[in-house]
Amino acid sequence: MTETPSESPTPTPTSTEVAAAPTSDEGTTWWPWLLLLLILLGALTWFLIRRRQAQAELQAWDDRLLAAEREASWVEDSLTTQVLERPSAAEALPIWTAAQPRLLEIDEAFHALATEAPDGARAERVTDVRGLLRGLVEAVGADLATAPTADPDQFRARRAVIDSARRDLRATLGPVESPAAAADSDRPDAGV
Repeated sequence: MTETPSESPTPTPTSTEVAAAPTSDEGTTWWPWLLLLLILLGALTWFLIRRRQAQAELQAWDDRLLAAEREASWVEDSLTTQVLERPSAAEALPIWTAAQPRLLEIDEAFHALATEAPDGARAERVTDVRGLLRGLVEAVGADLATAPTADPDQFRARRAVIDSARRDLRATLGPVESPAAAADSDRPDAGV
């Protein structure tokens, strides 16, 4: 024989029974405080990680700027000197022409830095250096494009423009860093 389960009457709470909230011995609820502490720790962790990421991005941008400024320094210090030391424009032109792709890359690097600058001061710095570098490149290019039959006054005027452009760029970039000093500053223990 099979028995069917019968429903047993469930006790109904009387008005004297009150649902008690879980409390500690002192009578306060502890879990909301723990939850708040976890939320605060999570927010602090997120803030610190985000700050570290922002600093890393800023350092990467500054490193790219330093590399671009070294290239601009090379143009002012080395390339321009090599071109101007040649006795004739015909001898200087191949050097200048060979450097054109590198000059274009340098200009593109400054353009990218200007569009990605993290703040106004850095954007202004990049724009200033790029403009001064362009002025120097244009002055040297104009000097090389001038016919060799130009009179000495025109020659002196062109060279004065080049010298002025070099001075302005050098003043903005700072002193020339020797290759050995540049290699030393790239080492992690250089500041120790």
